[in-house]
Amino acid sequence: MSKKEYARYMSSVQLYLLKKNNNKIFTLLQQRSKNSWAPLQWEAGACGHVDHGESPTDAIIHEAKEEIDIKILKKDLKFISLVYKDVSKTKDKKEHAFYNSSFCCYKWIGVPKIKEHDKTIDLKWFDINKLPKNIIPDRKISIENMKKNITYCEYVSLNKK
Repeated sequence: MSKKEYARYMSSVQLYLLKKNNNKIFTLLQQRSKNSWAPLQWEAGACGHVDHGESPTDAIIHEAKEEIDIKILKKDLKFISLVYKDVSKTKDKKEHAFYNSSFCCYKWIGVPKIKEHDKTIDLKWFDINKLPKNIIPDRKISIENMKKNITYCEYVSLNKK
Protein backbone atom coordinates (compact mmCIF):
# COMPACT_ATOMS: atom_id res chain seq x y z
CA MET A 1 0.00 0.00 0.00
CA SER A 2 1.46 3.38 -1.00
CA LYS A 3 1.72 6.28 1.38
CA LYS A 4 -1.16 8.73 1.01
CA GLU A 5 -0.12 12.17 -0.26
CA TYR A 6 -1.92 15.19 1.12
CA ALA A 7 -2.63 18.39 -0.73
CA ARG A 8 -0.67 21.52 0.08
CA TYR A 9 -2.86 24.38 1.21
CA MET A 10 -2.03 28.03 1.52
CA SER A 11 -4.11 30.71 3.13
CA SER A 12 -4.41 34.26 1.88
CA VAL A 13 -6.48 37.29 2.80
CA GLN A 14 -8.03 40.12 0.84
CA LEU A 15 -9.37 43.42 2.14
CA TYR A 16 -12.04 45.48 0.42
CA LEU A 17 -12.31 48.97 1.82
CA LEU A 18 -15.84 50.21 1.18
CA LYS A 19 -17.40 53.65 1.07
CA LYS A 20 -20.87 54.85 0.18
CA ASN A 21 -21.50 57.80 -2.11
CA ASN A 22 -24.87 58.76 -3.64
CA ASN A 23 -26.40 55.38 -2.68
CA LYS A 24 -23.58 53.52 -4.47
CA ILE A 25 -20.90 51.41 -2.83
CA PHE A 26 -17.28 51.78 -3.92
CA THR A 27 -14.31 49.57 -3.15
CA LEU A 28 -10.63 50.42 -3.28
CA LEU A 29 -8.58 48.24 -5.62
CA GLN A 30 -4.86 48.22 -6.32
CA GLN A 31 -3.37 47.66 -9.76
CA ARG A 32 -0.42 45.28 -9.77
CA SER A 33 2.82 46.38 -11.44
CA LYS A 34 3.86 44.76 -14.70
CA ASN A 35 6.72 42.95 -12.92
CA SER A 36 4.63 41.50 -10.08
CA TRP A 37 2.31 38.56 -9.70
CA ALA A 38 -0.84 39.14 -11.83
CA PRO A 39 0.76 41.91 -13.92
CA LEU A 40 -1.42 45.00 -14.52
CA GLN A 41 -4.49 43.32 -13.05
CA TRP A 42 -6.64 44.85 -10.35
CA GLU A 43 -6.43 43.31 -6.90
CA ALA A 44 -8.11 43.83 -3.53
CA GLY A 45 -7.13 47.03 -1.73
CA ALA A 46 -4.76 45.02 0.47
CA CYS A 47 -3.92 41.34 0.36
CA GLY A 48 -1.34 38.77 1.32
CA HIS A 49 -0.54 35.36 2.73
CA VAL A 50 -1.37 34.35 6.27
CA ASP A 51 1.90 33.75 8.06
CA HIS A 52 2.48 30.76 10.35
CA GLY A 53 0.94 31.48 13.76
CA GLU A 54 -1.16 34.36 12.43
CA SER A 55 -4.94 34.55 12.17
CA PRO A 56 -6.59 35.80 8.97
CA THR A 57 -7.76 38.98 10.73
CA ASP A 58 -4.28 39.67 12.10
CA ALA A 59 -2.89 39.07 8.60
CA ILE A 60 -5.22 41.55 6.91
CA ILE A 61 -4.56 44.18 9.57
CA HIS A 62 -0.79 43.92 9.04
CA GLU A 63 -1.16 43.79 5.21
CA ALA A 64 -3.30 46.96 5.24
CA LYS A 65 -0.61 48.83 7.19
CA GLU A 66 2.22 47.38 5.10
CA GLU A 67 0.64 47.90 1.66
CA ILE A 68 -1.61 50.97 1.90
CA ASP A 69 -0.58 52.61 5.21
CA ILE A 70 -3.90 52.43 7.05
CA LYS A 71 -4.79 51.14 10.47
CA ILE A 72 -7.78 48.86 10.87
CA LEU A 73 -9.29 47.65 14.11
CA LYS A 74 -10.43 44.03 14.34
CA LYS A 75 -13.89 45.11 15.44
CA ASP A 76 -14.34 47.02 12.15
CA LEU A 77 -13.61 44.02 9.91
CA LYS A 78 -16.51 42.07 8.44
CA PHE A 79 -15.94 38.61 6.99
CA ILE A 80 -17.22 38.39 3.40
CA SER A 81 -16.43 34.91 2.18
CA LEU A 82 -14.02 32.03 1.86
CA VAL A 83 -13.05 31.11 -1.68
CA TYR A 84 -11.36 27.76 -2.17
CA LYS A 85 -9.07 28.16 -5.18
CA ASP A 86 -7.65 25.03 -6.77
CA VAL A 87 -5.03 24.76 -8.26
CA SER A 88 -2.45 27.50 -8.69
CA LYS A 89 1.08 26.97 -9.87
CA THR A 90 3.49 29.12 -7.94
CA LYS A 91 6.95 30.37 -8.88
CA ASP A 92 8.43 27.11 -7.56
CA LYS A 93 6.19 25.24 -10.09
CA LYS A 94 4.42 23.38 -7.29
CA GLU A 95 0.67 23.13 -7.16
CA HIS A 96 -1.12 24.60 -4.20
CA ALA A 97 -4.72 25.03 -3.24
CA PHE A 98 -5.58 28.33 -1.63
CA TYR A 99 -8.13 29.30 0.97
CA ASN A 100 -8.76 32.98 0.32
CA SER A 101 -10.49 34.75 3.20
CA SER A 102 -12.06 38.05 2.20
CA PHE A 103 -12.96 40.88 4.53
CA CYS A 104 -14.43 44.32 4.12
CA CYS A 105 -14.64 47.42 6.27
CA TYR A 106 -16.12 50.89 6.13
CA LYS A 107 -13.91 52.36 8.84
CA TRP A 108 -10.13 52.80 9.01
CA ILE A 109 -7.56 55.28 10.23
CA GLY A 110 -5.42 57.13 7.69
CA VAL A 111 -5.55 57.79 3.97
CA PRO A 112 -4.80 54.81 1.73
CA LYS A 113 -1.64 55.25 -0.33
CA ILE A 114 0.74 52.98 -2.19
CA LYS A 115 3.65 51.85 -0.02
CA GLU A 116 4.96 48.97 -2.14
CA HIS A 117 5.77 50.70 -5.43
CA ASP A 118 7.52 47.61 -6.78
CA LYS A 119 4.24 45.65 -6.57
CA THR A 120 1.53 48.27 -7.05
CA ILE A 121 1.21 51.07 -9.61
CA ASP A 122 -2.26 52.47 -8.85
CA LEU A 123 -4.99 52.67 -6.22
CA LYS A 124 -8.48 53.52 -7.39
CA TRP A 125 -12.06 53.45 -6.10
CA PHE A 126 -14.53 51.44 -8.21
CA ASP A 127 -18.31 51.13 -8.02
CA ILE A 128 -18.84 47.49 -6.95
CA ASN A 129 -21.30 47.17 -9.83
CA LYS A 130 -18.78 48.49 -12.38
CA LEU A 131 -15.54 46.63 -11.72
CA PRO A 132 -12.63 46.82 -14.16
CA LYS A 133 -12.39 44.10 -16.81
CA ASN A 134 -8.87 43.16 -15.77
CA ILE A 135 -9.66 42.34 -12.13
CA ILE A 136 -8.19 39.05 -10.85
CA PRO A 137 -11.06 36.55 -11.39
CA ASP A 138 -11.31 35.15 -7.87
CA ARG A 139 -11.24 38.72 -6.47
CA LYS A 140 -14.26 39.56 -8.62
CA ILE A 141 -15.92 36.42 -7.25
CA SER A 142 -15.30 37.64 -3.68
CA ILE A 143 -17.00 40.97 -4.44
CA GLU A 144 -19.92 39.20 -6.13
CA ASN A 145 -20.17 36.88 -3.10
CA MET A 146 -20.32 39.93 -0.83
CA LYS A 147 -23.17 41.43 -2.88
CA LYS A 148 -25.11 38.13 -2.75
CA ASN A 149 -24.26 37.17 0.86
CA ILE A 150 -22.51 33.97 -0.31
CA THR A 151 -19.95 33.00 2.30
CA TYR A 152 -18.27 30.04 0.57
CA CYS A 153 -17.49 28.99 -2.98
CA GLU A 154 -15.00 26.95 -4.97
CA TYR A 155 -13.04 28.28 -7.92
CA VAL A 156 -10.91 26.27 -10.32
CA SER A 157 -8.02 28.34 -11.60
CA LEU A 158 -7.47 28.56 -15.36
CA ASN A 159 -3.84 27.54 -14.96
CA LYS A 160 -4.77 24.11 -13.59
CA LYS A 161 -3.07 21.46 -15.70
